[in-house]
Amino acid sequence: MPRKGWEGLNSDLRQKLKTAFEKRETLIASDAKIAGRLFHGFTEGCPALALDLYDRTVVITSFEKNAESNEVFAPLCDLIQESIPRLRCILLKERRAREPQRQKGSVLFGSGPDREISEWDVRYKIDLRLNRDTGFYLDSANLRKWLIENACGTAVLNTFAYTGSLGMAALAGNARFVLQTDLNPRFLQLFSESATANGVAMDRYRILPGDFFHVAAALRRQNKLFDIAILDPPFFSQTDAGRVDQQQRAIQLMNKIRPLIADGGKMVVVNNALFLSGSAYLRQIEEACADGYLEIEEMIPVPESFFGGISCPENLPADPAPFNHATKIVVLGVRRKDGKNR
Repeated sequence: MPRKGWEGLNSDLRQKLKTAFEKRETLIASDAKIAGRLFHGFTEGCPALALDLYDRTVVITSFEKNAESNEVFAPLCDLIQESIPRLRCILLKERRAREPQRQKGSVLFGSGPDREISEWDVRYKIDLRLNRDTGFYLDSANLRKWLIENACGTAVLNTFAYTGSLGMAALAGNARFVLQTDLNPRFLQLFSESATANGVAMDRYRILPGDFFHVAAALRRQNKLFDIAILDPPFFSQTDAGRVDQQQRAIQLMNKIRPLIADGGKMVVVNNALFLSGSAYLRQIEEACADGYLEIEEMIPVPESFFGGISCPENLPADPAPFNHATKIVVLGVRRKDGKNR
């Protein structure tokens, strides 16, 4: 977005923001500790900008190059404050800033961001300045709902768990046991706080910090089996043990956890590669199902409120169809040659 757009918040952008806020009137007016996207730049007319609401905190995510001063965001802050009377804090994340702290967030208004939200009657502890993103992915809301509705009595493996919201949703759905694993134990600490807030007994979950490739291999050696395995990796990462590449190597990751799923179990895969089209990804999934031991059961859509209910494939790096968003979520049924279950 041109710098002049920030400086004057030109009438075109102002109108786009107001239209987006009107669509989210229920979210804005709520006095509950809920969260949701207020403005989705790619589909609502300004790809360099996203606005999210977490309780009474608005997070501005800017993909513009390093601004000389936060003052250029003042007109945007004014509009946000006018539109959301109950606002407590405005946090700016500059994803392309040189300084890591500006990437994690600068407070433009208020004393500090909120630390807890509620979704589908489940409490989640949040730390909006923990990392470059917010740490709680709003596009996964329907997947958390699916876990609440489908995890009862199951053993769940949540890989690349990050702050553990998917595992927390499974526990809220009365999963028998959840194993949360992520490379960074600092992120998983938020899950522990959420579990405590929801009164979950510690014997129903385990936190296992470690590299995905090492952890998956160790679990296979131990002949561990799970009813549901969740694969929600970052777009790209690399360690000495292996490489994660959501665009080029998505199926290889699936094959790492496939042996850990009991006969009749489910594999939930999430791919958020913007440059991978939905049709290309679906072809990859279908090829993985060709042996007859995996079957596509359903695709979980991203809530329309997240992207304004607008389909603008021409504004996206790749057309997500038949998915409704670049965050592509698939539930696969799993059969085993040995018929082994948990």
